[in-house]
Amino acid sequence: MTCPFVFGCGEFGLAAAPAPTMTIEPTWTISPLPSPTVTETVTPTFVPTDTPTVSPSPTFTLTPTATVTPEPQFVFQGPGDVTVPILLYHHIGISQKDSTYYISPDQFDRQMNLLYTWGYRTISVEQLVSAIRHGAELPVKPILLTFDDGGETVYTDAFPILEKYGFTGTVYIVHYFVGVSLYMDRDQIRELYNAGWEVGSHGLSHLDLTSRPGKQMEEIVNSRSRLESYLDVPVLSFAYPFGAYDKDSLYLVKYAGYVAAMGLGEEVIQGDRNIYYLYRQSITSDLNLETFASLLPWQSGLTTQLAVTVVP
Repeated sequence: MTCPFVFGCGEFGLAAAPAPTMTIEPTWTISPLPSPTVTETVTPTFVPTDTPTVSPSPTFTLTPTATVTPEPQFVFQGPGDVTVPILLYHHIGISQKDSTYYISPDQFDRQMNLLYTWGYRTISVEQLVSAIRHGAELPVKPILLTFDDGGETVYTDAFPILEKYGFTGTVYIVHYFVGVSLYMDRDQIRELYNAGWEVGSHGLSHLDLTSRPGKQMEEIVNSRSRLESYLDVPVLSFAYPFGAYDKDSLYLVKYAGYVAAMGLGEEVIQGDRNIYYLYRQSITSDLNLETFASLLPWQSGLTTQLAVTVVP
């Protein structure tokens, strides 16, 4: 190890003794060893020491693991009655006329956050019908989110919020409203469908079916075929405008081939007896988060959970 440095000092020693110069020549030849100076070796040694220090990669991997919650558990439910709350929304946005049917995006986000935190997971109408009729694997806390009329805010505001939580919904479209100002167009509705949403009929023109019996065939039966043809998506269920129905409209819903129909009601137990008038709870802007939570069947630790959820 000292040879390179001795060579540096030895250079002066050689000048003082000329006679042994010839003998020392070999040492002179061997001394090119300094060129691979240990400086080169020192550089690689520092790199490995640096790499372990810079690698808090474990921390990076832990972050997603902490954020991502476990996959929802599924249990076999039905056939017969199943507990599935169905929520009814209209517009997710800011109302120019202070309409209670407009839920602000922030309020809607908080509601979805609460559902997600409490372990609720969305299902489709088709899954619900399958569970009622034959029994099916459903999430432990299943919920259905429905949106009536086909307002554009469902696409612009509700859709991205639901995607954030891995939720999907069902839109009930009024045929004559498609593409009209403030309502979704064909491409937007199809995009929802391609993202896993369901599309249902809300009639041709949003008439109260009990007040216009002569229009029932057109509004219920024809709306299905027209929507399927225009949107090129299956239309599996119907939503009674204003929740109003009578025995004729009930008959025509079955005749049209819908698998289910949506009505109104505060119950959360759905079954074969009401498959053509499933109970839905209307969500309006005057509901605070605590009242919203009280509509849900599974709400353990309500106050604690609310305190945690409300904090952004």
